[in-house]
Amino acid sequence: MFDLKFREENYFPTQWQFLTSDKPINGYIGGFGSGKTYVFLRKTLYNLLDKKNESGLSNGWIVYPTYDLAEELFVQPFKELLEQIEMPYEYNQAKHRFTTPAGNVKIYQLQKAQRIVGSELTFIGFDEFDIESYKNCDVAFKKAIGRMRGSENCEIYIVSSPEGYHYLYKIFVEEDNEDRFYVRGKTTDNKYLPKNYIKLLESNYDDRMLKGYRDGLFQNFQQGQTYYCWNRDKNIREYKYDPTLPIHIGNDQNVDPMCSVLFQVHSIEPTIRIFDEVVIRHSGGNELLTERMCREIKRRYPNSRGFYIYPDASSRARKTSSRRTDFQIMKDEFEGIGEVLIERRNPPVVDRVNLVNKMMESLIVDPSCKIMIRDFDQVTNKPNTREIDKGSNKELSHISDALGYALVKLIGIKKHNVRALQR
Repeated sequence: MFDLKFREENYFPTQWQFLTSDKPINGYIGGFGSGKTYVFLRKTLYNLLDKKNESGLSNGWIVYPTYDLAEELFVQPFKELLEQIEMPYEYNQAKHRFTTPAGNVKIYQLQKAQRIVGSELTFIGFDEFDIESYKNCDVAFKKAIGRMRGSENCEIYIVSSPEGYHYLYKIFVEEDNEDRFYVRGKTTDNKYLPKNYIKLLESNYDDRMLKGYRDGLFQNFQQGQTYYCWNRDKNIREYKYDPTLPIHIGNDQNVDPMCSVLFQVHSIEPTIRIFDEVVIRHSGGNELLTERMCREIKRRYPNSRGFYIYPDASSRARKTSSRRTDFQIMKDEFEGIGEVLIERRNPPVVDRVNLVNKMMESLIVDPSCKIMIRDFDQVTNKPNTREIDKGSNKELSHISDALGYALVKLIGIKKHNVRALQR
């Protein structure tokens, strides 16, 4: 009945992939001018006609950071789309709601995520999602997940430029699964832009910002990135456990979570090859975190050629929850199959960080080690200091600390002697 011009030749390849994805959660993450809002409007129109409840009507939300932004980017262009396909509609400005013969579309603002309420929905769309606070994004996205029960083919779709390692990164990278799909749109894909637009971006943004706002890549926009020698293109490479080599384990004694990084040492570059990570959270049971950590590692690698464990110095301290120190627990758990090596005291943080940065030249991380990759991407220093910011996100820094403790014991702070790693 309505001609949507929903044909592949009318879209960029990335737009078409986004439009035609059959996943429940889809993302179009792109640079400035990459066609995000254009494809968002048409995705909304398509879902209005396609996502039906038992009554044969669609019922959707559209969420913008503010109502003003929604009025500017969505309301008038969406009216024009409806008029182009000759679909009758009413728009109630006070209630921010479109009513059509196909169903309803209600607009909410992300800045007041707690006020987003509704019942069974068939689709939910977020535009300019990543510019809002992490907390509001978290509340709104979880509310959206809880309302996706209005039809058999419900969909959440999100378009935005990447604002560092923000909530989009959490959705589509950290929590990636078979129900999620995203494409990356580049500013340079848009042949309709003014010829000088890309030159304007390139003359005003540094390389890091261009990767985010032109190429649609996740980048750490914060100043003071702790692991500044980290390079995703060079340091992320597939590497699986080699059963002919022993396993080295760096361990951070944080209470919740407790983190261990597992790697192997090679005689040729890259020398340090990280292949696994173990993150243990407090479950409320009687078994100690350290015992659970050790037993999980042994469960995963029961036939290892041996283990070298490098905990942080705090593991020497006795805890009220156990008669043994964590250091002693590790020695007991790995007795006969491994060796626990520990410094008498932890080195200065700046020295440990410097060593990890130095070793980036000789280090790779398997893509499956998402917690380690997240740390290298996102850990930053406090403003105008060389002190790691551990307060902004309490999930960060633990596993990279664990690697640092191991490298300090293996190599030593001053020597950076890679040959010392060979056993």
